[in-house]
Amino acid sequence: MIIRLFASLLPFLLFSLALADPDDELQKIETALSEFGVVNAPKVPKILVYSKSSGFAHKSIPTGVKALRAMAEKTKAFETEFSSSVEDFTSAKLRKFDGIIFNNTTRVEKAFITNEQRKELLNFIRQGKGFAGFHGASDAGMPKWPEYTKMIGGCFDGHPWNAGGTWPFTVEDPAHPLCQSFSSSTFSFSDEIYQYKGYNRSDLRVLISLDSNRSGIAGKSQTRDYPVSWVKTFGKGRVFYSNFGHNKASWWTPFLLEHFLAGIRWSVGELDGPMESLPLPAQVKTK
Repeated sequence: MIIRLFASLLPFLLFSLALADPDDELQKIETALSEFGVVNAPKVPKILVYSKSSGFAHKSIPTGVKALRAMAEKTKAFETEFSSSVEDFTSAKLRKFDGIIFNNTTRVEKAFITNEQRKELLNFIRQGKGFAGFHGASDAGMPKWPEYTKMIGGCFDGHPWNAGGTWPFTVEDPAHPLCQSFSSSTFSFSDEIYQYKGYNRSDLRVLISLDSNRSGIAGKSQTRDYPVSWVKTFGKGRVFYSNFGHNKASWWTPFLLEHFLAGIRWSVGELDGPMESLPLPAQVKTK
């Protein structure tokens, strides 16, 4: 009798539990996106979002998935298909997409193990499609797949600026369409920030950088050049990368989501903006 009574009440108990325990992360993301308008693009690009980690597994990966899905639904700027399989990286399957997003995809050289898989990914971009990478997407490439590092612009070489700290940043290109969400040319924020190997400032346009002088940590760079967000070309394709995204809160911070959205739209050609390299800021070189 007691068992039957419990079974009859179980659906109501589960429903009540769901109401009592809503998705707090999604609520924060939706609140951050509440002021975002609908993008009226003549053609809505289709983007494949790949979120498999093959190295360190960031806890913010599911948060990034929620944010990218919610962003697409709210703004109508792009359509998403989500994947955790390299089997989706074939010419037949990639044909329907305009761009790719790598969401904290550490050590992709361990997932893309065949020359064919690697060629399909890089040729997709090289032939004119878009690529956007977040945080751990640059923890990949060198030394076993240097072509990937060349494509994205740099390879993770440690993070002396840890996730628990609050760090100073410089918006190097405040007039750029991807930097319109930043109200000042300097700001502070808490996230894990990388330094890079295989990085060359002349190969890309730095949009946001970390000010290591004000951070109190020198890092490895002799020039104290620590890019955080950038754009570049790869063949005929466009590449946007941002180091932000280790901390879950980065995915529900409005000015960063706006920056991410602009970067994604830029990668698939919905926004235009300069790609030429900028010189290292004078205040960095003189320290």
